[in-house]
Amino acid sequence: MAVKLNKDIQILVVDEQPLTQNYLRYALETLGYPGFHYAENSAAALTLCRDKAFDLIICSFNLNGKDGYQLYQELKVRNLFRHCTGFIFISAETDPSLVHSVLELQPDEFMVKPFAIKDLKSRIDRTIRRKNLFRPLYSLMDENKTDAALKLLDQWQKQGYQPKYNSMLLKIKGEILQQAARWTEAEQFYSNLVHNESLNWVKLGLARCLIQRERYPEATALLQPLLQKADMKLAALDLLSDIHLQQQMYKKALADLLQATDMAPRNLLRQQKLMHLSRLNHDYEHQFKAAKDLLRFARFSVYEQPDLYLNLARASIDYALSVDEDEQTSRLSKVANDTLTNMRQMFPEQPKQEQQVVVQARIYYLKDQVEKAKQLLLALEKSSAAQDAEDILDKAKALHEVGLLSSSRELLKQLTQDENKLKQADPVFITYLRQEQQERETLPMGPREFNNNAVLLYEKGQWHQALNAFIQAFKIMPGNAGIALNLLQSLRSTENIDPSIQTEQLRLQCEVMLSKAKLNQEQQKRWQQLQGQQKIAI
Repeated sequence: MAVKLNKDIQILVVDEQPLTQNYLRYALETLGYPGFHYAENSAAALTLCRDKAFDLIICSFNLNGKDGYQLYQELKVRNLFRHCTGFIFISAETDPSLVHSVLELQPDEFMVKPFAIKDLKSRIDRTIRRKNLFRPLYSLMDENKTDAALKLLDQWQKQGYQPKYNSMLLKIKGEILQQAARWTEAEQFYSNLVHNESLNWVKLGLARCLIQRERYPEATALLQPLLQKADMKLAALDLLSDIHLQQQMYKKALADLLQATDMAPRNLLRQQKLMHLSRLNHDYEHQFKAAKDLLRFARFSVYEQPDLYLNLARASIDYALSVDEDEQTSRLSKVANDTLTNMRQMFPEQPKQEQQVVVQARIYYLKDQVEKAKQLLLALEKSSAAQDAEDILDKAKALHEVGLLSSSRELLKQLTQDENKLKQADPVFITYLRQEQQERETLPMGPREFNNNAVLLYEKGQWHQALNAFIQAFKIMPGNAGIALNLLQSLRSTENIDPSIQTEQLRLQCEVMLSKAKLNQEQQKRWQQLQGQQKIAI
């Protein structure tokens, strides 16, 4: 059934460049679309969308401040964007990470500047035609009328309505079932379609259903081939990461997420998950990078908040504590300080005073000003009722680092038993929290002091005690080249090692880490000597 296009529609063009605005004005007038409005930035676009419902939004990705990607997010969050509203992204950039990030939002079209009027016409016509054809369905979806939407889809399928769009309507049905958590129906729906090799999205949907049923091997078997499909790889990596998380295969889950964030770095939920998972794996470098990217891509967006600044400052300190280069430590300490300053400027009404004091104490500890750090912490109120779990954890870390061990352990104990604090927390964060509690329970001092104490034990000839201490230190700080060298030397110097210690695995881990690390001159010399099997002093 042919559908005549309605040219009397309301179009919003969002672009800050006068040349592009003029070109689009000429193009839309030429194509017979008279009802259009302009917004030079995201703020103006949001104001217009609050006052008026648009049928189509043509939005440039490249906007100063809040960019097109962030505008799209905010329109969704504030319910200013309907299913029956068409959205066309335009961009002068073609970097793969940007394209993947934008396509993950699932706009109706994505166009690269410069483009011809003929191309613009085909994109607009295609979008408007589709929105007009399925307006009754989109209206039900906007109103969250799941049963009515599914009933209408079934009617259309029986009637053979718009067979050209049959695959798209089937995909929408599966998405509605998933969003409504109707997993049994969704699994049956996808199972009936899974033998159609041309519908790769069916395998993704069925894999999600299988994950809900904890049928991980079957889901993995469906997802593995999708890693070779350019348009499916990102979603497949996300689901494989979920599977590996559920199976407590944290290193594999981290590897999946690192690939996914490299492909589409603007997804904030994925970056947050990566940050939690990185520190669970004691990968403080990637924790720092994820925290930095979280703040960078949230800047100017509806998701920008003080906690993102605090988490970057904390990640900077965690990373600095895991390295032994003075220059790198100073740089990371400066990042933490600068981030706190930026937070105060951006959120003067939300000072989060105690959280800032805790971060400042940890910065002092980084600079070996332990007594100064301790006094700051002792002056704080003991109550943590008004703080969230991340704040309490950071305070416990700070207390442990300055030697207030009993206070630190008590705080962690209270937190792990506080169901109200944890019920909304990310499952990866909860696992990390319990890991922190266990590790700090066994550490009689801060991680740095623990390694230094191990060196003293080694120098005194207490080989086995030193070896055990180096193993524990390496477990907590696997990216620290100095600790890896100490452990490797200790493994080669200590006789009659406990058979329960997996010496070959530890050696391999140290050697792999050192072969990839950026070593200073002294460390490089030690590493070369160890490779030559020469005995050297720690």
